[in-house]
Amino acid sequence: MLGSGRKYQGFTLIEILVVLAVLTILAAIALPGWGELLPGLRLNSAARQIQSELHRLKAGAVAANTDLQLVFASRQYSIERKNDTLWEPTGETRHLPEGIDIRSTTVPRLGFTPRGTALPGTGGTVRLCNVYGAGRNVVVSSTGRIRLCRPGRCDESC
Repeated sequence: MLGSGRKYQGFTLIEILVVLAVLTILAAIALPGWGELLPGLRLNSAARQIQSELHRLKAGAVAANTDLQLVFASRQYSIERKNDTLWEPTGETRHLPEGIDIRSTTVPRLGFTPRGTALPGTGGTVRLCNVYGAGRNVVVSSTGRIRLCRPGRCDESC
C-alpha cells in the first residue's frame, strides 16, 4: 500500500532509540545533583522545625504564664517547664531529620519568660549542619526575636 498515497503515522524504531539515548544522557547528568539536593532540603526543614517550635514555645510561655525552654542534644531536643525553682521535662522530645546534627550552640538551652522575652542566659544560636557541612542557624535575641540565618558553612556565624 505504499503507492496508494496514504501516509503512515507513528515513529520508527530508530527515532525511538535516539530519543531514549538522549533521555539517558540527560538523566546521567541530572541524577548526581539529586543526591546533594535532599540533604539541603532536610537542613532547611530542620531549621524551620526548630524556629516553629520556638515560636510555639514562646506563645505557650505567655499563655501559661510560666518559663519554658528547649534543651538541645546532638540530634534531638526536649521541652522543659519551670516549676517554682526546678525545671521539669514535659515529656515532649522531638528528633531532627536524618542527616542533620546540632553541632554547637552558644547555649544548650533556649527559653522564654511569660513576657515573651528570652530567659536570662539562654538567648543564643542553634547551629544545624548536614552531611555536606552546610549550615543554618536559628538565633534567639535577648528580646525574644527568633530568626533564621544562612552562614556559608555550618560552623560559621551570621
